[in-house]
Amino acid sequence: VDFSPGFLIILVTRDPCARFPPDLCSRVTLVNFTATPASLCSQALGMIMNAERPDVEKCRREVLKLQGEQRVRLRGLEDRLLETISSVQGTILEDDSMIKAL
Repeated sequence: VDFSPGFLIILVTRDPCARFPPDLCSRVTLVNFTATPASLCSQALGMIMNAERPDVEKCRREVLKLQGEQRVRLRGLEDRLLETISSVQGTILEDDSMIKAL
């Protein structure tokens, strides 16, 4: 499909739990404008910690990054498990691949 390099489309959702497939995320720029009290508190904490204890702030950022990566991994595992469950022929307990997946 031919398209113009200047083509631009903006999609907006009010759903805070919107999930997009990885192939879509690799081709688009997602911008989250959600400001919650928890996110504002986290930003303030990060600024204070960076000024007072940069080493602790660096460790906190690494933990938050690892937590996000683990959340993505968990979502992938959940999706794969649901896909495996939905593709079972017969009963779940008799399917060896299902038992291994669990």
